[in-house]
Amino acid sequence: MIRVGWEELVAEGLPAAVPVGEVVERGLREASREVLLAEVGARQSVLLQDRQLEGSLAGLSQLCASAARVRLRVACDVAGRGLHVGTGFTLVDWLAQRAPDLTPEAVRDVARLAVASGEPVHEPLVRAALEGWMSIARAARMHRALVRIRSAVSPEDYERAVALLVGAGCDPVFDDADVARIIGALLRACLPEKKHEERRRAQQGLRDVHESNLADGSVRRIVMTFGDDADYEAVRAILTSPLAAPASKDEQGATGVEETRTPGQRRYDALMTVLRRGVAGTQGQPTTPKATLVVTMDLQTLRRELAEAGDGRPGCGATLAGASVSAATIRVLACEADIIPVVLGGPSEIVDQGRRRRLVTPGQRIRLAARDKGCTIPGCTVPATWCEAHHVVPWAHGGRSDLSNYALLCPRHHTWVHEVGLTARVTTLGVVWIFRR
Repeated sequence: MIRVGWEELVAEGLPAAVPVGEVVERGLREASREVLLAEVGARQSVLLQDRQLEGSLAGLSQLCASAARVRLRVACDVAGRGLHVGTGFTLVDWLAQRAPDLTPEAVRDVARLAVASGEPVHEPLVRAALEGWMSIARAARMHRALVRIRSAVSPEDYERAVALLVGAGCDPVFDDADVARIIGALLRACLPEKKHEERRRAQQGLRDVHESNLADGSVRRIVMTFGDDADYEAVRAILTSPLAAPASKDEQGATGVEETRTPGQRRYDALMTVLRRGVAGTQGQPTTPKATLVVTMDLQTLRRELAEAGDGRPGCGATLAGASVSAATIRVLACEADIIPVVLGGPSEIVDQGRRRRLVTPGQRIRLAARDKGCTIPGCTVPATWCEAHHVVPWAHGGRSDLSNYALLCPRHHTWVHEVGLTARVTTLGVVWIFRR
């Protein structure tokens, strides 16, 4: 990291009598001009050599870091003079108007450290950020933790806590995860149980789940606010688990299907897998139905959807609540969800109420897990616990609920098998899928 002091600037020809304000203004003007020149040149970055590309990125990182430190230093003086007070804005709002390139979180971090610079006890922390020994975001994170323990410890212990965090934050050996663990240990050691309980109760009061759909209903969202750190970590563990990992090369090679899911889509699939398993059962292998869904569908639509060669027209049924459910979705759910099809023919007379006794039994589940070990699609590593029992010959086509007609599939491949109409041979040793090349 390059730092230029006043002596170096004078040695390079800058008169010592030049006011500091002029030095800053001149420096910003020249820096802006040089950056604009670099921006114009970068439009032809395809002509740069490899080493020039690497050097450009390194130089830009250094430039951005220097600019961020200059902004923090100026913000500290703004806070010290109270320039924002006369405007009626908070320091955060005042800075946000003059730093539109920063995210709201980054503005809050700068404002936090600017205010903290007014207290001598925080001088080591702010100085570490100003000198580039740690990032502004890390310093602000440490200050948030320090504020929480300040009322619970003596001034001497608080000063030692500041020194402890600054030392850890400036040590290049510690990454952000290490720093987070150090901060967590400090909070646990310094905050009394009452404080932890008060925070837990406050968090519990914030817990919330609500829908946030678009007005036209084309996009459906459910927003969750966690009321407990353990709840958050439990969900985060799912989102970062192997269930959310991309399909392996072996799996892609065996199926011929390239992994096209975005990271967000993989996390969604992982979360839905766990939710479906949780609804399915809680004791050992899930065996109970995920839900009881009564679907009404006219006989003509059902026959068209179950035909070997349909005419391509879409068909759907309706739940008792009035929601539409496509026949394709019903076929996927029918493998394990407790669906009662009410088929209407002619003037809405009931011609068939379906067969409820078709779900996999606990004993079958155990034998399937022992036989298939997990998802039966080659290359897929999802374990049996997270798989669903799929009817190879669809139950609606007369397929039996026997081991010889079951194959374990993870939720993603279960949907895919139904979409492409894949079939398989089931033997006593396992399942052999017949791929269409």
